[in-house]
Amino acid sequence: MVGTGNGLAKVYYDPFKSQRGAKLCVVKTKRKERQAETLTQDYIITPHALPMFREPRQRSTRKQLEKDRMDPVKSHKPEPPVAGPGRGGRVGTHGGTLSSYIVKNIALDKTDDSNPREAILRHAKEAEESPYWVAPAYSKTQPKTVFAEVESDEDETDDKPEWKKRKI
Repeated sequence: MVGTGNGLAKVYYDPFKSQRGAKLCVVKTKRKERQAETLTQDYIITPHALPMFREPRQRSTRKQLEKDRMDPVKSHKPEPPVAGPGRGGRVGTHGGTLSSYIVKNIALDKTDDSNPREAILRHAKEAEESPYWVAPAYSKTQPKTVFAEVESDEDETDDKPEWKKRKI
């Protein structure tokens, strides 16, 4: 048995010495196709037939797919957006409806100019006079509020290298 570079496999044998090897495959013949199984559809070509009775020519699959792609109904192509005011029962892209006006002018402008510190300090006096959320939890264990001591920057002047210092 020999394999060739183009993918063929050839079997060389001696017909007188070989008894069971390659000779078993040589004896088998190719089956004949039955004519009843291979039915073909014969086309009747009528060049002068009326257009309504004329059968369409067979096209290649690729060309048929290209033609179907160009047809917007077969390819389910979505309708393009309507420019300007709406027409035909469709709403325009912008400016024509109340919701689009709100989105364009009001909802998109979300710049927050307020200072969060001022907002907290506004409620600080009221929180001191009538503590409701946090203070009752500490009334028995820590009646006087204790804050963390202020750390000085002098402690950071250690002999540690810069890469070993704690990053804040």
